Amino acid sequence: MTRRGTTNRNARGNSRDRRIRRTWLLVEFGDGVKAPCSFCGIMLTFETITADRHPIPGIEGGTYRRGNIRPSCQDCNASDGGRLGAERKRLRKEGKL
Repeated sequence: MTRRGTTNRNARGNSRDRRIRRTWLLVEFGDGVKAPCSFCGIMLTFETITADRHPIPGIEGGTYRRGNIRPSCQDCNASDGGRLGAERKRLRKEGKL
């Protein structure tokens, strides 16, 4: 049998890890049931909350540990990641990265 060196694990963890993370975000940043989005302020529930990696973004090696995540809605989280990617692309072009 040949091993390719790949794995099914990813940085977000398994479904149990993600459930625990969402629950922790609701308790830490909200009242246990709802928490505000860090960007736009809308109230998020267990079904709508996502973890945004901050202050160290994923593209710079940030992990999903409790000191590096904050609550975010799906739209804000997606737009933030796109912005960071565009900034890195610009810096690479300018030779600063």
